[in-house]
Amino acid sequence: MEGKILYLDPNESPAGACDRLEWARAPRAILVMPEALRWDELAFAQVQRFAARLGVTVCVVHPLHEQRTLAHEVGLPVFERLEHAQTSPWWPPEHVSELRRRSTPHRFAPNSLRRFFPPRPRTAQRLGRLALAGVALTAVAALVLAWLPSARITLSASSQPLHAIAVVIADTRAARLDLEGGVIPAQRVDVIVEEQMSTETTGRKDVPRFKATGKVMFSNLLAVPYVVPTNTVVRTTATNIPVRFATTQAVEVPPAGRAEAPIEALEPGVQGNVSAGLINQVEGVPALAVTVINPEPTQGGGNVTVRSVTEADMQRLRIALRRRLLERAEAAMRVQPEVINSNLRVLPETLFIAEVQDETFDHFITEQADQLTLSMRLQVAGLAVDPRDLNAVARHALEKKVPAGFALLAINAIEAVVAEEGSGVLQQLFVDAHGLAGANIDTREVRRLVSGRTPAEAQALLLRSFSLTRNPQIEVHPAWLAQLTNRLPWIAARVEARVVREVQ
Repeated sequence: MEGKILYLDPNESPAGACDRLEWARAPRAILVMPEALRWDELAFAQVQRFAARLGVTVCVVHPLHEQRTLAHEVGLPVFERLEHAQTSPWWPPEHVSELRRRSTPHRFAPNSLRRFFPPRPRTAQRLGRLALAGVALTAVAALVLAWLPSARITLSASSQPLHAIAVVIADTRAARLDLEGGVIPAQRVDVIVEEQMSTETTGRKDVPRFKATGKVMFSNLLAVPYVVPTNTVVRTTATNIPVRFATTQAVEVPPAGRAEAPIEALEPGVQGNVSAGLINQVEGVPALAVTVINPEPTQGGGNVTVRSVTEADMQRLRIALRRRLLERAEAAMRVQPEVINSNLRVLPETLFIAEVQDETFDHFITEQADQLTLSMRLQVAGLAVDPRDLNAVARHALEKKVPAGFALLAINAIEAVVAEEGSGVLQQLFVDAHGLAGANIDTREVRRLVSGRTPAEAQALLLRSFSLTRNPQIEVHPAWLAQLTNRLPWIAARVEARVVREVQ
């Protein structure tokens, strides 16, 4: 049956599951629990009671039978897989009435249990005495061994670092690890991430800000006075693009006479600063009555420098936001249930942008703006692999470089680097492995070789038999007995061998 699917984390507590049910706000919910998450019956009961108070019907999906049994006993429908919970009806378990005692417990009379413990036979008594004698003999033997000579041998075994680079292919189609072919199984992981980012613009442009002003002289062509109204437009004719001005106040021109009027450019900018005599035409009806000329240059028109958007700003913002979204995508991939439940490792070097679903700037190139903002939504894909496969590849590569008589002790560092861009199906990687190889020394063989020999003989024999960086250190206790016999203990168990690794 359909329901809200809630994936629980491996460390999820019952209280956390209850919070998820409350936030889900759904009449039906499916709690999908990973195999690593284990609850007791009380925890399932807590979730069941909380769901009942909310009025939510809850079922549990868990791969382990014992966990499903505990959830079933408190009244929760249970399923082994998610698809079963989505397609099968949720039948609640049948109610089982609690057990009640029907009669008072039986009281035994004093010593009534004696019949269950018959007297011990004589054979058992003999065996007991023999066991006691064995314990006594063991204690005496321990005391004797305490007085016997003992020896401690410290061997400085040579070790050397190893380094190997293996080329492997992470393939989503591979079913198993192939060390000889250099193929490891991989799983593609996809997430969708989106975010906004802003940056300061670096472009500069001149924007008209101030209007030019000046004065013009009107000449009356009529035999009667004529009033030139406010906002009468006059312009130049000698320039390629006419510069237009408007009178800022009305002026009366006497018959066949002249009158001066103030003007202001219609558009701001330096183009309004024209020389004397260039304003020579009147627009509209007043042109039938008067002529115009500017006896002096106009001035005051100017621009201001403002910040604007450049193509470099867009490119820089696009690169920075994509880098941040790739980091967020990697973090989101690591917490996905299929990655956590399978203990996979997401390889950051394999991440790529599968699709750009949205990329919107709030300004255009050359547009005036102090800041540029980009909104982006990406579908990011990458590959996840099992770290154990990487360890196996590294170990396989390092073992080929172990010298004779040495053994691979440890793998110190493993780094996977992308060799070339992949397609989301397979990816070629360089596995850079570092390890430590040490001389192969069997402490049991050491004890066998030196038993009963003099310290000088033991040192010479150990130097010939094993790869050591210095003479073995031999200590015999007690000291007075060592001086008396000049021999190591004949009993190999009384010899302690310790190996110290020194990197060459």
